[in-house]
Amino acid sequence: MKAKFAMFLVNPRLFVSAFFLCYLAIGLSVYKDYGISWDEPTHRQIAMVNAKHLAAIFLPGFHPPEFAALPSWTDYSAKQYGIVFDLPMYIAERLLGYNGHMPEAYYLRHLCAFLLFYVAVFFFYLIVRNRFDSRPLGITGCLFLILTPRFFAESFYSKDLIFMSLFVISIYFFLRYLNRKTLGSAFLFGLASALLVDQRITGVFVPCLAAGMAGIETFKTEHPFQKLLNKLFPLLVYLLSFLSFTILFWPYLWDSPVQNFVSAFIKMNRFPISYDVLYLGKFIKSTAVPWHYVPLWIMITTPLLYIFFFLLGFFLVIRGVIGSGLKLYSNDKEREDFLFLLNFLIPLVAVIFLNSALYDGWRHVYFIYAPFLLIAMTGLAKVLGGMEKGKASRPRRAAIGALAVVVLSITMTAYQIIRAHPFQNVYFNLLAGNNAGENFELDYWGLSFRRGLEYVVRNDGRPVIKLAANTIAPLINNAVFLEKKDAGRVYLADLKQADYFLTNYRWHPQPYAYAHEVYSVTVDNIKILSVFKLR
Repeated sequence: MKAKFAMFLVNPRLFVSAFFLCYLAIGLSVYKDYGISWDEPTHRQIAMVNAKHLAAIFLPGFHPPEFAALPSWTDYSAKQYGIVFDLPMYIAERLLGYNGHMPEAYYLRHLCAFLLFYVAVFFFYLIVRNRFDSRPLGITGCLFLILTPRFFAESFYSKDLIFMSLFVISIYFFLRYLNRKTLGSAFLFGLASALLVDQRITGVFVPCLAAGMAGIETFKTEHPFQKLLNKLFPLLVYLLSFLSFTILFWPYLWDSPVQNFVSAFIKMNRFPISYDVLYLGKFIKSTAVPWHYVPLWIMITTPLLYIFFFLLGFFLVIRGVIGSGLKLYSNDKEREDFLFLLNFLIPLVAVIFLNSALYDGWRHVYFIYAPFLLIAMTGLAKVLGGMEKGKASRPRRAAIGALAVVVLSITMTAYQIIRAHPFQNVYFNLLAGNNAGENFELDYWGLSFRRGLEYVVRNDGRPVIKLAANTIAPLINNAVFLEKKDAGRVYLADLKQADYFLTNYRWHPQPYAYAHEVYSVTVDNIKILSVFKLR
């Protein structure tokens, strides 16, 4: 498809450059606006424990004071987590001299998380542009990805978006490897896959899929078993690169690569802690979510237009696969569609079949949103294809109408992102109904506590302020943003002695009985934080 928009006719490359420069400017202007998510301090500690372990091996004389309070590597229960993002963040933090200055350390992390996502968006553009031979469609795909409210916010702080960013990059190099089958493409794909797995072991399905695609490609040849080693040699280079880099970038694997890898996979699939999850108005265990948990969360947190194009694209791709019979696909474009389909379905089916522990919405499988949108681009391309037909034809008029709907939807979504800033992470679409806060988790990351704390210290001049909260961890996490003079005035207290009670309504969707609510944060008429003055 070669859809042409007037803005691209003057200088397409200049427009693409301007688009990415604008997006970069937006990210750089807002990355300090977000609070600290629940898990960020934990992952900083994981990085520190790994740094301590590596220092003992390579720099035995390096003993900064902060290492003394850390648990030993042997006794550390979270050492199986990948550190491909966290460890460089801690090293950069020390090199920049942020030791003990937490606001700057977390600002750095948020900036780097955004920059990684920014790079992933560019690779997403390349994937779409190459698949449809269209810069306009490539930019449209990027807009769909950026203008997904929850993803816009979480690209600054969420480990799940860090994993998704690496997944997008790995998809690009996967396609490059399939199209070229050179040693260089196999090597780069192996590196990208290793970084993905070393961030989260879930990514191991990518090398498995690569091996499966190699088998399909081999059996599609006229004489599959002739010169078999030559046909599989690029795969062998890929697997060797993948295994080498995976072990190299993951210290946990150094002692016993196979045993520790299996141990990490089992632990990550069956997370040992069981949470209560608010789903459809009832609390269920995170280890026993129903099969429709992820599909429903996708349906209620994704802009409706994207869902429509996905359903259309899904139908078209499935029809193409069925039409190709046992060959599955007939050309390189159809092979890419087939790969997008597998990248979406395999993880989704796996978490359902394995009954994986899931909580906090569908964030654990956020990465499947990339192939979700790639499939949606197939649907959009089909609709816009009508513009190539005769001027007076109905398909052309329908396509122009569809284009207007796309522009209007993107504009409205952008407005929602601006209006909800910086709490786009609690976005729901119309399918969630008017009482989303009563049926589903809201600010489960606890980001809104930053606003609540800032309100309290700004409006209460007492030398000692006692606080209580429904969840303590995010309250403590976000206190690092307070100025030193204010942080020294704030203390945790039992509810009976507290001056204020702060709540983000997690595990308590019902209203509270306290009469004096002095501050609240509301997004789309849904209250996500309240500050009650008790005395």
